[in-house]
Amino acid sequence: MTWLYDEAGRASAILDEFCLRTIDGEPAGYVFGLSAFSIKGEHIGWFEDGVLYDVENRILGFLAGARGMAHDFPALQPPPPEPVFGKRPNVPTLRARPVRRPAGGWSRHALADYVDSGAPAAAAPVGALLPAAHSSLNDAPG
Repeated sequence: MTWLYDEAGRASAILDEFCLRTIDGEPAGYVFGLSAFSIKGEHIGWFEDGVLYDVENRILGFLAGARGMAHDFPALQPPPPEPVFGKRPNVPTLRARPVRRPAGGWSRHALADYVDSGAPAAAAPVGALLPAAHSSLNDAPG
């Protein structure tokens, strides 16, 4: 079990082997290779060198000591107590991943909200399902 930290250094999601979990320990998705998938098998982002990216290829969160952080690490806050994990659901059929855009700073989505909601559906405009968490950081193109 490894905590994923958000832009403020808060433990906001969990990586349990290949299973993404909410802060409460509920299964929320999967990481296979460089891709992250929702619990329904939809492609929701990428995971590379310890960094979780959203569908726009913007940073959602990272593992402590992630090699893929091009930005400065925030100071990490102590994580909450480890939750009790239920059984992982069966892995669904995984959908194809889209072409990856160039990286572009921090995501407008809060890590915990993104993982809790299963991320925006591929057909929905990014940001339509989640509030903007960092709009001032995402005004630059990319």
